[in-house]
Amino acid sequence: MYKKIPFQDCKTLFGHFELSEDAMALVNEGNAPKDVIDVLYDKALFLDLTHFYCHALPMREVLWWTVNALEIREDVWTPLELQLLQDCKRWVKEPQEGQRRAIEQKLKRIKNTSAIFWLSQAVVWNGSGSLAPIDAPVVFPKAFLYSKAAAGAINTAAVVPEWKSYTSYYKSVFAMALDLANGGPGMIKR
Repeated sequence: MYKKIPFQDCKTLFGHFELSEDAMALVNEGNAPKDVIDVLYDKALFLDLTHFYCHALPMREVLWWTVNALEIREDVWTPLELQLLQDCKRWVKEPQEGQRRAIEQKLKRIKNTSAIFWLSQAVVWNGSGSLAPIDAPVVFPKAFLYSKAAAGAINTAAVVPEWKSYTSYYKSVFAMALDLANGGPGMIKR
């Protein structure tokens, strides 16, 4: 059992997202999280493993992991994307509603095909504040919506813009996730 993934089995987790058919042929809800992580990693089912970690880890750990994963590719982000990445990093360290709202406004200026867009969207959808305009009644996001956006950010960063190092990228980000799951800081040395 992991410090930050305290489940005996995956029944609760699999109720929040779906794995691919390939992954479901190998694991089931009765498996321990460690077994699922090991199988998905060994079979290189990286999209599924990203979704698994994004739903299994606590919200702040997921967003911290996503920030660190996207920093690996900081050489490909535009100046606005880099600014948003740093804004998201600051929010994870010190969550403030005004900062979350500022991120929400900035993300409207980048394409939804960007990994940074999806990281920013995950911060906005984290559940700590309303999705409605400030002067409207409060509307909270659906549970685990941030997890889907975070997984989208990491999986997008693995392949867009295209590069040949996506396998080593995934191995690095999964090492970070495993460190987080064990209660560590979730960072890798570069």
